[in-house]
Formats: sequence, C-alpha cells, structure tokens
Amino acid sequence: MTINQPARTASGIIFNIAMAYVAYSVCRLAFLLENWDLYSVSMTLESSMKIFRGGIWFDTSAICYTNILYIVLAMLPFSTTQRKWYRNLTRMAYIIPNAICILLNLGDSVYYPFGHHRITTRTFNEFGNEDNLGRIFGIEIINHWYLAVLAIVLIWAMCRFYRPSTMHFTRHTWKKWIADIVAISVVVVVAIWGMRGATFFTSTRPIAVSNAHQFAKRPSEANIVLNTPFSLIRTIGKRPPLIPEYFTSAKDLDDVYTPLHRAAADSVTQKKKNVVILIIESFATEFIGSLNNNRALDDSTYRGYTPWMDSFIPKALTFEHTFANTGVSIDAMPAILSSIPKMGHGFFLSPYSLNHITSFATELKNWDYHTAFFHGGTNDSMGFQAFARGAGFEEYYGMDEYCLDSRFNGKDDFDGTWAIWDEEFLQYYALKMSEMPQPFVTGVFTASSHHPFAIPEKYNDRFLDEGIHQLHKCIRYTDYSLGRFFETASKQPWYTNTIFVLTADHSSSKTTHQEYKTDAGDNHVPIVIFDPSGEMPRGMHSGMMQQLDILPTVLGWLGYDRDYIAFGNDVLTTRPEERWSFNYNLVPQMYIGDYFLQTDADCNITGLYDYVNDIMMTTDLKDKLPAKASEMQLKMKGLMQSYYERMDADSVKVRQAGLPE
Repeated sequence: MTINQPARTASGIIFNIAMAYVAYSVCRLAFLLENWDLYSVSMTLESSMKIFRGGIWFDTSAICYTNILYIVLAMLPFSTTQRKWYRNLTRMAYIIPNAICILLNLGDSVYYPFGHHRITTRTFNEFGNEDNLGRIFGIEIINHWYLAVLAIVLIWAMCRFYRPSTMHFTRHTWKKWIADIVAISVVVVVAIWGMRGATFFTSTRPIAVSNAHQFAKRPSEANIVLNTPFSLIRTIGKRPPLIPEYFTSAKDLDDVYTPLHRAAADSVTQKKKNVVILIIESFATEFIGSLNNNRALDDSTYRGYTPWMDSFIPKALTFEHTFANTGVSIDAMPAILSSIPKMGHGFFLSPYSLNHITSFATELKNWDYHTAFFHGGTNDSMGFQAFARGAGFEEYYGMDEYCLDSRFNGKDDFDGTWAIWDEEFLQYYALKMSEMPQPFVTGVFTASSHHPFAIPEKYNDRFLDEGIHQLHKCIRYTDYSLGRFFETASKQPWYTNTIFVLTADHSSSKTTHQEYKTDAGDNHVPIVIFDPSGEMPRGMHSGMMQQLDILPTVLGWLGYDRDYIAFGNDVLTTRPEERWSFNYNLVPQMYIGDYFLQTDADCNITGLYDYVNDIMMTTDLKDKLPAKASEMQLKMKGLMQSYYERMDADSVKVRQAGLPE
C-alpha cells in the first residue's frame, strides 16, 4: 500500500503556484519595460515597488481563478489519482491555463500603447469585425520576437520544474476522512480569499479593475498593477452598452446637451481659494429640520436631528431642491468629485473605470493646488482610495495614517466595524489640512452614520434616545461631530480662504416620512456651499442643484481659466428653469423645473409627475403634458448619448462639436 504523503502534495501545490506568481511578476516587468517611454518620467524606485506589491493582490485573484481546477484535481483523495492519465490531466490543468495567462500578459505589453488600457472583454467587441487579426498578430510576433522568446522560456520553466502534486491514496479511516475534509475546507476558504483579491476580511466587495488605482501614482500606472487575466475575468458580463444613437450628428447632440464647460471670461477675477468637500454618510435631507419646514406632509412641526446643521445652513448657500445622483456610496464619489453620473452600472465598477476623468484634483492641479482625500476606514475599504487615486488626488489619509498620528488614540478610536469615529477623524482632518501648503483641495468621507448604528459609549446618555430609528442617534452624533470640525477649522489659518461643500453620499433607506419613500423623494440630500469670507452668495435660492453640479459650480466661482468636461451645471450661472437633475436608480429619471420624468432603459417615457405639488406622485401627467414629457426626454437622451460617447472614446477632451479626435 502506498504511504499517504499529504505534506508532499501540499509542497508540490505551493511550489507550482509560486512559479505562477514568479511568471506574473516577470510579465509585469516586461510590460513596464516594453512601455517604459510612457512611464519613465514619473517612475521611481518607491513607486515601482508599490506597484509590484499591489500587483500581488491582482495576481492572487487571477491565479486562484485560473488554477482552481488544478488544485481540486491535485487534492481529491481517491484511488483514481494514482493513474498515469489522471496525473497527466492534473499537470495539463496547471500548464495550459498558466501558459495562456503568460501569453495574454506579454501580448498585452504590445497592445497597451494602442488601447491605453489592459485587454478586457470590451477589447473583443472593438475588434470583433476585423478579418486581418492573424496577419497583425504575426507581424507583431516578429517585431517583438524577444517577448515571444520570453514566453517560451517561462512556459518551458513551468513544464520543466513542475512538481507532481496529486494525493497519494490510502484506505480511508474516519480520522483520514476528517483530515481530508478539513484540508479541502481550508483550501476553499483560501481560494475564495484569493479570488476576492486578498480582501476577504477587510473589504465589503471583491477587488475590481479600478482598485488598481490605489497603488498607482498616476492613473495610467494602474495598468502596470493589473494583469490581463484578472482584467478579463473581472469584466466578463460587464460589456459596455451600445452607444445610443438618438442624435445622428454631433451638432444636433450638442444643441441639446454638451458636457463642455468653457473657461471663465477674462474679466472674472480668479479666486484661488482652498476647497474642502465633506461627504457625509446617509445624511439625508429628511433628517434636517430646517430643510423640511415647508415640505413634510404628516408633521407641521417637523423634528430634525441636526441642530448644528440647522444653525449652519442660513450662513451658507443652498437651493430649494437638492438631489443625489445615486443611491450607493461608491457612485457618489464620481458624482461629487468628478461630475460623473451613474448610468446603468456605476462608474467605479464599469468597464470605463480606468478612463481618464475630470475631477477637482485633475483640474485644480493646473493651478498648483495640493490635493488629498480622507476616509477613516481601512485603506482599501469601499474602493475609496482607488477612486481617489484615479481621480488624481495625490495623497490619501485613511485609518493607517490616522493611527500613526500621536495626537490621537489610534485604534482605540475605531468604531469596531467601519472606521474611526467621525468626531475624532474630522478633528484629524482639520489639523492635517493645516500642515498642507495652500491652496489645497481636499475631500473627506465620514462613516459613523451607518449600520450597525453605533455611537461612542461616552455619548450614550446624550444621543441614545434620539429619534425613531437607531440611525437617528448616529445622525445626531455626526451632526455634533461636524460642529466640532467647524469649530476647530475656524481657528486654522486657512479657514477664511476656503470654500466648504457639505453633502451626503446618498439618502437613507431608514425613512420615516412617506414623501421620502417615493421615487422622486428618495433622492433628496443636502448640498450646502459655505464661504466664510462672505464673498459667495448665501441663503436659500430658488431652483435645484444636484451632486453633479458641485464641480462646475465651484470651478466657476473660482474663475477657472480652462475648458473642461463635467456632466453637471454651474448653478450660479444657469437659470433655475434650465437646471436639471438626473439619476439612474433602476431606470433613468430626470427632474426639470417642478417635474419628474421616468423612462425605461431605452428612454421610453413611463411617467411624468409634478413632484413639487404632488409630493406623493399620485397623478401621472405624461398624457396631459406630452410636450413637457418630450422636452425632458430629449434632454435625457442628450445626456445619455453624450456620456456613452465620451466614455467609450475615453476622452475628457473638449470640442466644438462631434466626437473628440
């Protein structure tokens, strides 16, 4: 009887998987060297080490996906595993997938200068109708013979040094069965951990292509962090939608809608003020008493949970109706920081996530602004660091950086679930900005007003009995934390030379008032802009504002002197009747004036409501006001077609008309 050798099996699997890691790293180095002229200007030893460390995350995921069959075959504890054909099958289950991955990674080194992104499922759509690909591949193999040689060497090495790793079979006892079940269970957990990208315990979702940004100094460097098998696997089933053809000419489209914003007139005085953007978790309009005096149906003495916010709003600029463009946190980041709407799928998890984009950071860098983003969660939490990097923010401050600051209590200030408590992290935020050169643009994303609805124990007696739902005490605590932030900020030397923007990421599902449970009411969030110097207008203004409007409004007020792309409006220069708000919560929806339009995915009108006077959306007006419905539908079509055209072209270039060159 053959002696069972589980240790030999495990060592064989580990050695073979380690060879795959080496092959991926060699391919990454080849990718970098092949495209060195694109990266040499900014590449340093420190940034390259960070890129290669980050690449291990993505390599782990790809290797676990592509080697799972090999691992399963190697671990099955049955007598069949001793047969020669089975051992050869196990060997081929290792060699063939890894050989394909090597060819894909090295081939992508050549493709990248043409596509400026890793090969994804989108690439096959781009070349699906070409009949000369064989000739092109042949030419490129000759031109890049050294990569072909490298591929042969790597595949040969995998074949030559492969270690047999099938389980040696013995008669099973109950102890052996238990040991095998435990071993297989451990492998399953490790494989899931690996497929998620080594974020099994620290992130709420598997890593996506866009997570590569957090290891890159420049957005384009994210492509070095990635590997091609991962990019393909993660984009399966996520093909970009067809570009709608509602308008046949670029001029017709631009006449209806264009995201182009022109440089401020020469006569406008530039104001290079600091910009501070506070994104508050679930801080919905419903919770703010001063924004509900004339809105609530069932409570004329509306009780809010934000006394500090109620005192703050009269000092700032806001509008009658202010809307979120999305219902989830990660989609709020593009909307607020980059004026990018959610369109079907959120931008961050879409095939467009590695596109070049406009943002506060990318634009204000042209004025030599210092840029940084803050979030009190673990540094890979929610993908915020990845998006901030992709949006051009040079510095990121998360829980890791907070815990290194001796002025605070480190992990003792962790809420136990998500992040550092809002009060402490906002104090950290205020003080860190005092260490930055001016002018700067920074953003922060808070976390305490979130499930599981906890507040620091020291405030239990103060806030525990607030409101109807458990979230209300968290809103009360966050409101208090915001007050403390502004108290500290007001003492800093940069305060009076700063524009503050305060908004929520999205509304809350924990609504207690019926008017906020409708499709039109569900999107209300505060958007408040505050200029301590008093130069900017203050008070409640007529009309609406959406998260997409934050970027163009602030850049317009600063007198930004360059053309740029943003999908929202500058509300200070756009007449109230011309403003609009858009979101795609299951279906496309648009607000213009007093009206709220709903359509299906193809922009066919399904409903029109007077959301101001018919708060509960009881009367569908699409048949009574067909001209109004058609007018709003046309605007929606223009927005959607312009979005998809620009995303598909990966362009933030400006143009007079037509697609960017």
